[in-house]
Amino acid sequence: MDIRAGDTTALWKAPECPFSIEYLPKVLDDIRLAVVDAFFSLPRGGAEIGGLLLGRQERGRVIITDSAALECEHAFGPSFTLSKPDLARLEELIAAARKNPSAAPVGWYHSHTRSEIFLSDVDQEIHKRFFPESWQVALVLKPHALQPTRAGFFFREQDGSIHATGSYQEFLIEPLPMHPVPSQGAPAETRAAPFVAPEGPVVDIRPEPPKPKPEPVVVEPVSAPLSEVKAPAFLEPAAAPARSWKWVGFLAMALGAGLAVGAYQTRDRWLPLAGAGPRAAAPPQQPAATLTTIDHDGQLQVSWDGSAPEIVRSTGGSITVKDNGETQSLTLDPAHLQTGSFTYARQGDHVDLTLTVNQPDGSKLVQAATYLGKAPPQRPPAPAADSGGQSELAAENARLKAEVARQTERVLRLEKALEDLRIARQRELQRKRLENQAPDIGKR
Repeated sequence: MDIRAGDTTALWKAPECPFSIEYLPKVLDDIRLAVVDAFFSLPRGGAEIGGLLLGRQERGRVIITDSAALECEHAFGPSFTLSKPDLARLEELIAAARKNPSAAPVGWYHSHTRSEIFLSDVDQEIHKRFFPESWQVALVLKPHALQPTRAGFFFREQDGSIHATGSYQEFLIEPLPMHPVPSQGAPAETRAAPFVAPEGPVVDIRPEPPKPKPEPVVVEPVSAPLSEVKAPAFLEPAAAPARSWKWVGFLAMALGAGLAVGAYQTRDRWLPLAGAGPRAAAPPQQPAATLTTIDHDGQLQVSWDGSAPEIVRSTGGSITVKDNGETQSLTLDPAHLQTGSFTYARQGDHVDLTLTVNQPDGSKLVQAATYLGKAPPQRPPAPAADSGGQSELAAENARLKAEVARQTERVLRLEKALEDLRIARQRELQRKRLENQAPDIGKR
């Protein structure tokens, strides 16, 4: 697609980039509108979307003139994680775009609604597999509820590496201004129509004669002394009510004193705002992976969202359990974190759990949960040994068999619970896919 004569391009350039990136502002504004619409489609961060950047590559510059959206089924949740059918559709979309040399694939874009602007390991794999040219770029957009959308380009440097931890130069995608629609041609010349007298009786529309002004009222002076003049009825003082309303005044005084004390105690919050004037509200924080607990006869199953961006890009972590006055800590590798599940045999009726996730930048994500419930039944003590030792062996054998039976039954219950969780998760993912597809169905 060639650039029309009236279109102007914007320039993005960084010292580390071996070429310049030019784009039509309308193309990025259309992408911004789609990203923001998906951001508000679901609670707690919405859905992430992506697609192709189309244009052409010339010597020393890449020009973005159009875009093409990729339909993602969101099989792994609201994040832009591509399944096998999604990857097949991406290959078809690229093959179809390559047939037009003036609007060939020059890169791709996707949104991050629950993380910052960077390229994850999964994003880099997509870029290396489907966009291998040295001049093909990636665009990451970060929508906000009350602020403009932020964005950043990623590219291959001279040595072929990609600075994936952040864009060298982020920028804001401001909404384009609305232009008035031009009039369709000059208005036709208007001519005064000849006056035609209406049929029917003639109505006299001459102004009425002025009405005479009222005579001024002269008030005679009162010759009697003021003490003998009776005041009008409306100036007579009203009779005092039988009930006393003094308690209303005391209540108003107490309420005013309470408001004054509250305003003084919270002065650190409202006083700076009163002097600084109106300012934009801070963007809402996005919720991270949340811990949930389910107990099965003393087996406490702890779950979290293993597909959350903070979990996917983590370098490891740990889970700390405080139960019955004892504290235990278990180290988790990234693979175990992404399973999103941990089982613990509790001893008491109050269990505190803390999940710590290590981030690549050195920061830590901490989530905590508490389980309160009836303490699990205690195991019966083993019988005392007799003199011959045979009774002790028999009792131990019986105890082991009973323990094996209990463990087998417990494993079966856990497998059933896991199957129920898997079915519930599939239903939840199906519901989210239907919610994401509902706006598209309405447009067709």
